[in-house]
Amino acid sequence: MIDFRKVGRKISSCRKRKNLSQDELAERMYVSRQLVSKWENGTGIPKIDHIIDLCEILDVNFEELLCLNDEKEGSRK
Repeated sequence: MIDFRKVGRKISSCRKRKNLSQDELAERMYVSRQLVSKWENGTGIPKIDHIIDLCEILDVNFEELLCLNDEKEGSRK
């Protein structure tokens, strides 16, 4: 199961690594800054087309963005 709070933290850290503000990311994605904030807080869930755009802009693959590898590693323990 996807932990959207964890995904939000990942979006935030990747955005900051790219030196983008929430406003700049929102502008590049044609969404509001408030929507980006909701994603980062884990209170909103990005649509699949937004996930694809986020991966492209933040230069990560969807497994990393959705923290799917973390879940696989956790299930091995």
